[in-house]
Amino acid sequence: MALEAGETMHQVFAAVRIYQLQYVQKLPRHAKATALRIFGAERWKRILTDVDNSLDVREQVMQLAFGVLHTSGYEDNPEDNIRTLSNMEMASIQYVDEQLYKWENWPIWVADKKDPTKAVGIEQVFDVVLEYADGRLVRFIGTVDGLILNARRDNRPTLDENKTASRLDDAWKFSFDMTHQVTGYIACARTIFALPISHSRITGLKIKPTNRGEDIYVMEVSRTDDSILHWARWVRHTVDLAELYTPIDKDGAPDIEALPRYTHSCNRYFRPCSLIPFCTDTPDGRLEQWSQMVAVEGSPSERAVRD
Repeated sequence: MALEAGETMHQVFAAVRIYQLQYVQKLPRHAKATALRIFGAERWKRILTDVDNSLDVREQVMQLAFGVLHTSGYEDNPEDNIRTLSNMEMASIQYVDEQLYKWENWPIWVADKKDPTKAVGIEQVFDVVLEYADGRLVRFIGTVDGLILNARRDNRPTLDENKTASRLDDAWKFSFDMTHQVTGYIACARTIFALPISHSRITGLKIKPTNRGEDIYVMEVSRTDDSILHWARWVRHTVDLAELYTPIDKDGAPDIEALPRYTHSCNRYFRPCSLIPFCTDTPDGRLEQWSQMVAVEGSPSERAVRD
């Protein structure tokens, strides 16, 4: 549910950026091309039917956000009272109110203002290969939520990252000083956009707002070449370790019983791992559970690269 809700909210964030591109930056052709790329013609038409252009800007953008939610196919789960459509609507209102007064200071990067087929800084998928000194190649994929310009800092290019969370406490905030995800995205964005990117704006949004002034938090972090070097070492170490500890059984499948257990991960992300019942079962029980598992759809980045 966390992944599904996060993906749906990221569609809302993209739609708000598209509105900014069309009505604030006056680039309707770029906005339309971006909308069709992300949502497709049929769904974008359905989304726009919920927008009344006679209303003020705030109401229009909220209607746009609600249109995205209502056409997403997302359904509430009775066992999850946090990631509900009504809570996501409230979170969307918080996000819209936060963004409205920032648009002039944070324009969306556009590769070519005359050519709408060129890249714009909204939902850009990257698919890159890291090459190490010994010739080792590692494929690295992801999606840049946004690329914006800091008008108050000589239009400094800045990644615009959206995060949804159940809490925005100090532990969450301080994690972005080090997290490899931001570092890796900055490194790859430098390559795919050919820009000197070192900064990222992080916007955290609570899926279930409490309306106590703690539902949204915005911060800016930066990365150095040293940070990127440490990230690259981590990628290499992780890949090497994964291959070292992925024994193959006689049928050519990963031997899950031979893998080492790192039990400190059982309670990461502030809650117990959902696979604890699987791991605490017997070897025969795990085999039975494994046979009942079904393949799931890939992440948004994986699907975009595949498509």
